[in-house]
Amino acid sequence: MNAFDEYPGDLVLRQGLPRLLEASEDVRRAHKTFQDAKDSTERRRMFQKLFEVVISKWVSGDVTVAGVESWDEFCARVGRGLANIANGTSSGDLVVFTSGGPIAVALRRALHLSHADTLQMTWMSRNASFTEFLSSGDRFTLSTFNATPHLDDESLLTYR
Repeated sequence: MNAFDEYPGDLVLRQGLPRLLEASEDVRRAHKTFQDAKDSTERRRMFQKLFEVVISKWVSGDVTVAGVESWDEFCARVGRGLANIANGTSSGDLVVFTSGGPIAVALRRALHLSHADTLQMTWMSRNASFTEFLSSGDRFTLSTFNATPHLDDESLLTYR
C-alpha cells in the first residue's frame, strides 16, 4: 500500500454500518435521514452526513472492520511516508498527489491537531486544490492550504 493512499472509507462504511445501526442512535438517525431524502441533491448531502458520522465512529475506535487498517494505523502509514520524504529529500521541491485524508494527516503533523480535528480537515479539502508544507530537519510547517488559483471557474470548486 502506498503511504499516501486514502483511508478505506468505503469499506468502513459498508462493513461497519450494520453493527453501528444496531449500536448507535446517531448512526440510525443519519441513516434514516439519508434513506428518506427526496431528491439527488438532498441524497448526496445526507449521504455525506451519514459518512461523516460513521467515519467519526471509526476514528474514535467505536467501530473496527476486520482486515481494514484502523485510523491510528492510517495516520501512522501517512506519517511514515512524510518521514521518508523528509529524510530522503535534502533540498528542492517534491510533489505528492493524494487525497483529503493524507492531507489532513499532514496538517495534523504541522498544526498538532487532535484526531477529531484532523478528521474535520478531511471534509475541508477541495478537489484539485494544493497544500504546501515546508520541511527542514524536525520542522514541518504549513505554508498553504486548499489553494485553487489554477481553477478559474467557481463551478470547479468541489469537495467530493
